Amino acid sequence: MSTSKNIENIFPSKTSTRKGTGFQIIIGVIILTSSIILYTVTFLEIIFYILLLISLILIISSFFIIINQYERAIILRVGVYRGQVKPGIHTRLPLIDNILVIDIREKVREFNAEKMLTKDNVPVTIDAILRYRIIEERSNDALLNVENFNEMIKQVSQTTLRNNIGSSNFQEILSKREEINHNIKSIISKEAENWGVMVTGVEIRQVIIPQELEAAMSMQAQAEREKQARVTYGDSEILVAQKFLDASKIYSNNPVAYALRQSNMLYETMKIHGNTIIMVPSETLNSMGFGNLGTTIAYLNSLESGISNNKKDKAKDNNSDSTAIK
Repeated sequence: MSTSKNIENIFPSKTSTRKGTGFQIIIGVIILTSSIILYTVTFLEIIFYILLLISLILIISSFFIIINQYERAIILRVGVYRGQVKPGIHTRLPLIDNILVIDIREKVREFNAEKMLTKDNVPVTIDAILRYRIIEERSNDALLNVENFNEMIKQVSQTTLRNNIGSSNFQEILSKREEINHNIKSIISKEAENWGVMVTGVEIRQVIIPQELEAAMSMQAQAEREKQARVTYGDSEILVAQKFLDASKIYSNNPVAYALRQSNMLYETMKIHGNTIIMVPSETLNSMGFGNLGTTIAYLNSLESGISNNKKDKAKDNNSDSTAIK
């Protein structure tokens, strides 16, 4: 089945229904005449009364019409517009009044643009959804001003969608759907206003591209992610190097902290390996400037610092004693 036939099924050509054509009164008169003739020939009263009742019901019902709550109707009397009809029971003139009924409930229709080229020459197929309804007070415009408002909306929607695709880049179609939806809706609304139709929403549902282009875009996205990962890894290396530089400055001025850090590293290594015993020769640590040498330097510096602090404390005590004696 071709695409045009699918679209015709989606957008039905029938926009209104006709109620009360007046054939009830013709059938009723025929039945009434037949019952009278039958009675004069056979004199069967039961059949006569039954046919008489049926004919009267048909004749009387032809003068009334029922409009549902979700419908609006217009009256054409001898082909001339006479007015709108609201829901309920209304009278009419059989064979003279023509009642056209239209559904005012909101409708949802699909429309698409197949293999259109974007501004940057990317072939795309776009499926979209259009929501619209008949304005209650202007149902006569939808029936009298346009032959088929469903067909008109279909054509305007497809043309507007194609124009927007041709004037937009592919990335804009993907990233600015809301803006494109609003633009299409505004253009269709201006056209549909003359037909008594109000457009309530337009949404792009799906954007389809060729498989070759989809594979290329996937590779590009993967390359971008790898690039970002490498940049992030490089930034982290710079940050770690800066932290090590700051730590080296602290350790160079504080051998005690340096020795404690080495002891902690050795402990963490032994902790990771669990019950495994790791033998670390002291000569290896000394050759690297670690181990006993670092501990000895830390001890000497700590001892020197303690002696100087004791001298300062004694000097303060002597000064306080001399002051007290005076």
